[in-house]
Amino acid sequence: MADESESGKDEKKKGGLGKIIVWGLVFVMGAGTGVAVPLFVLPSGNTTASPPAKNEKRMDIPEPDDKLGFVDFDEVVVNLNDTRYSRYLTCTFSLQVAASQKDAIQKLVDDNNVVLKNWLIAHLCDKKLEDVRGKLGHNLLRREIHDKFNELLFTDGIERIQDVLFKDFKVQ
Repeated sequence: MADESESGKDEKKKGGLGKIIVWGLVFVMGAGTGVAVPLFVLPSGNTTASPPAKNEKRMDIPEPDDKLGFVDFDEVVVNLNDTRYSRYLTCTFSLQVAASQKDAIQKLVDDNNVVLKNWLIAHLCDKKLEDVRGKLGHNLLRREIHDKFNELLFTDGIERIQDVLFKDFKVQ
């Protein structure tokens, strides 16, 4: 009887050692696969962003001490997200840019006016009265417009619109 219990312990030890070896192999293979996958998935050669197309005009980065210029944007009137659609928002604003780039950005805004205005109307229609109320609401809205306009107008990732300044902001 004592021999049977000792042989059972030996079998358990062998089984435990075998499990450790199997799991160790699985871990090594998984780590190797994790290292090797990017080699096959990523394109070979240069993985940096491709240069702009020949017909795409690129704007220089403005100097930090450049004078300020302002690009006016059209008035936008939208109904706020209210249960009875009884409240509406009217706003006009200017985009603060570097004076050296004002003309180029004005042309870019004019060319993309429909896209920018469409996004702005859709974004403002989703706002509730509480979202646009007070200094916090105004600053949050200015930041959202700033970020999205820079994203839509400048595909190189450089923010050329420095700020969004409300000229008129009415909720009725």
